[in-house]
Amino acid sequence: ISKIYFLGEKKMKIFKLFLLSLTLIGTSAFAQQFASSGMQVSFNITSINPAATFANVNKYMNSGDFKKLGISAGLYAFNANGDDPTTHVIDFYYTDIDSYQKAIEVAATSAAVLELQTTGLKNGTVNTSETVYMNVREKITPQDVEKNKAFYIWRVHTSDLPRYMAAWDKMVSEIEELGIGSDSYGMKVAFAGAVKGETLFVWAGYEDHKQMMEQLAVFNASETLANFNRATQSFSEVVSNEISSQLSLWNGELYTQ
Repeated sequence: ISKIYFLGEKKMKIFKLFLLSLTLIGTSAFAQQFASSGMQVSFNITSINPAATFANVNKYMNSGDFKKLGISAGLYAFNANGDDPTTHVIDFYYTDIDSYQKAIEVAATSAAVLELQTTGLKNGTVNTSETVYMNVREKITPQDVEKNKAFYIWRVHTSDLPRYMAAWDKMVSEIEELGIGSDSYGMKVAFAGAVKGETLFVWAGYEDHKQMMEQLAVFNASETLANFNRATQSFSEVVSNEISSQLSLWNGELYTQ
């Protein structure tokens, strides 16, 4: 849908990052579905009419062109993202590169995609960026997909991806043992089109914002997180913290199949 940045002007650096991400995929004991081949394409948008935006996106998601892709997609509203004017994001979840390629080919001639774009322009919905992410870590179950509606996001820039992921795996192992991790969480490599200079997109899912605040308070106060920050501070930084709410998920049952 719309244009998708695949190899940008720094294509060699991005390609090397892609190859590196492939070598790191699936090495975590906590990696689950999508950790071997999953991709996510995110379309950040600004909307002056959220109800009209939702209706337009919902119409597309119920179109034959979308249904034949056999993928999941979600619409999320940003509750907190600093001075970023983005109000919503549409995420498309692909099981592999083939399903991603199919979506590009279908979008090129899709009447439903064209209607989504033209109607969006009329109702004040503007697509501001597109980002391709590669899944490298994920813990999620079908039950989590159904119940998790609030999400906390860390956009992380790191100059040493293997070291960061090794430290992250150690931290995750400890918080699982302590029972202070969220029900679902994951890490994605920003393959192309990073919106804030992030190398990684890290997320955690919760049933609601109350649960998110309560669980993050425990996690943020933990010695495990303090140790992780000390271990990674010389080669990484969090460039943005964000909170989003899921407005709708289409074909959610496909996410963990």
